[in-house]
Amino acid sequence: MTQQLILLFGLMAFGYFLNKVKILDTAANGVISRLLVNAAIPATIIHSSVSGKAGPDGNVIRMFAIAIGFYLVVPFLSRFLAKLLKQDGVYQLMLTYSNLGFMGIPVISSLYGEESVIYVTIFMIFFNISIFSHGVYILAKENEKEGRSFQFRTLINPGVVCSLVGMVLFVFRIPIPEVADKLLVNVGSITTPLAMIVIGSSLAEVSVRSVFSDKSLYALAILKLLVYPAIVYAGLYFIIKDPMIRGIAVILTAMPTAGNVSMLCSEYGGDMEKVSKGTFITTLLSVVAIPLWMSV
Repeated sequence: MTQQLILLFGLMAFGYFLNKVKILDTAANGVISRLLVNAAIPATIIHSSVSGKAGPDGNVIRMFAIAIGFYLVVPFLSRFLAKLLKQDGVYQLMLTYSNLGFMGIPVISSLYGEESVIYVTIFMIFFNISIFSHGVYILAKENEKEGRSFQFRTLINPGVVCSLVGMVLFVFRIPIPEVADKLLVNVGSITTPLAMIVIGSSLAEVSVRSVFSDKSLYALAILKLLVYPAIVYAGLYFIIKDPMIRGIAVILTAMPTAGNVSMLCSEYGGDMEKVSKGTFITTLLSVVAIPLWMSV
């Protein structure tokens, strides 16, 4: 986990530097985000859906149920808490969507073994369906407040289409040609590096002091890294007897805000300053939170 965090912060620092020396700017961040949202992330979705090795059927079904329940309930909880804290839709998305791929997979595999990655993949399928439908909808409705009309066709996007295709491929274990899978891997591999670089570049355009003086960000971190995992733990304690399945769900919930939220905000007009700050602070404080939940 330490290595992953160092790499994340290193990429953000590199993006910060590129912005300061005028190699990146707001326009460049937007172009990169468009590439990630419409090409690289969809490629990653398809690859992750066909690459996992199936575990015991009972556990697969349990994780499907947990993931579906999570992404049906948590968006409503995030909406309630964001309104309570007088925050906007971007805050809701930061609370709801966690860094499952780049941080979740290595943490879970180190704790439960390589065979546990399939359960992260299941969570990611519903993460992607939710973020590219609910997430896009929230940002579109935010834009509506600024006079831009909401159009339902924005919900038919590469992320949603590839998530649904990926779920079919996963459920029916449909293989794809090896060369096609390698192509998806290579295209998708740019996602995390470029996402973190864009976040760093966006941070370069705001005051560093404002990141650490914004009380709403600390509330975000407490809710996301401590309260939400505690709710999931309590909710599953008497329902799911398998400690591995329960532990995976709790630890994935405790991951920091996903870089995908930043990319969506850039593509669909969300508050990039806020989401960059939120991603940074939750990633920083996850150094303490994740080991805590790993020990439970």
